[in-house]
Amino acid sequence: MEGQLIFCSDSILRFRSDYEETTALPLLSIQKTISATDPFFLLRFFRHTVIIEEGATLANIFFAIEPWKELLTAYLDRDVAAYIDEVKKPSKSSTWDLEWIGIDRRSAVYRAYQYEDKDDGEDFTDWLNRERIPTDQFDIESSCDASGFIKGDKERWSLSGNIHEIKNLPVILYNKQTLVTVQKDDLLRESVTGVKSTDHSRLVYGDTSFSFSEVMEAIFISGLFFDTPQAAESSFEELKNSLAGLEGDISKTAEYNSGDSEEEKPLKVEIADGAFDSLITHMDSETENWLLIKKQCQQEGSLPIRIGVITPAEPPELCLCGVVIKPDDV
Repeated sequence: MEGQLIFCSDSILRFRSDYEETTALPLLSIQKTISATDPFFLLRFFRHTVIIEEGATLANIFFAIEPWKELLTAYLDRDVAAYIDEVKKPSKSSTWDLEWIGIDRRSAVYRAYQYEDKDDGEDFTDWLNRERIPTDQFDIESSCDASGFIKGDKERWSLSGNIHEIKNLPVILYNKQTLVTVQKDDLLRESVTGVKSTDHSRLVYGDTSFSFSEVMEAIFISGLFFDTPQAAESSFEELKNSLAGLEGDISKTAEYNSGDSEEEKPLKVEIADGAFDSLITHMDSETENWLLIKKQCQQEGSLPIRIGVITPAEPPELCLCGVVIKPDDV
């Protein structure tokens, strides 16, 4: 079916056909009518574009997807049911200053740099602070992100933490996508109509829309990030404690940057004690889980397991926008 999905402010996910714009039917009613027993019914709509009605909050979106929470949990690798259950619990008024949740699409183009190999015994911090070697290629990144916003504040704010602080915030889709470059790379010229400039960047805007799958990924993966709301709140408390211990270092950094010299001071990376503890714990857990799965697959043994390097197929030459590039040129 051709049409759009609409997250409505009454916590119902509806579908509106491209061939009749005056009626929006509950998607669950459509499923019961044409495919009541299909557990994968929602997959048909993952590429459909989405509208969020004015006033619809994060909680409204959670309740709207509840009929399909098992499927979305499998797709997103996040415990969607746990978030829905937590949002249903009573809570106090929010203490955060965020006013809305925005979902936008951004692309960035940066000069690609090469790090030299780490020497034996070299301190990790020293290696990070080595001078990088510029290459003739660029890093091109594109993402759909969900962030918290405050009127008049240019900063984006994380949504990870206490879900009760953000559950009643309205969710808004930005209909403009952004392409950002660094000013010193001079990829975009300020003299060109439509190019905007900030302190260190240049950017251009263009229209965009969002599919259902992109909205779900932006909310649960980019925005909320953690598997469960309990894990998010625990990590948030740990972060607050870590920042409290770094207040002295932050003051010293501010004092360093407040000098009279107009020359841009090179930034030095410093790693706080325990900064990578959560990442190390995650990597250890993933490694342990993988080894267990590998052992079980070896015992099952009905299909052959490949061991060793697998060489990916590559084209003999690349043809990008009419320009032929030999592999040796890349």
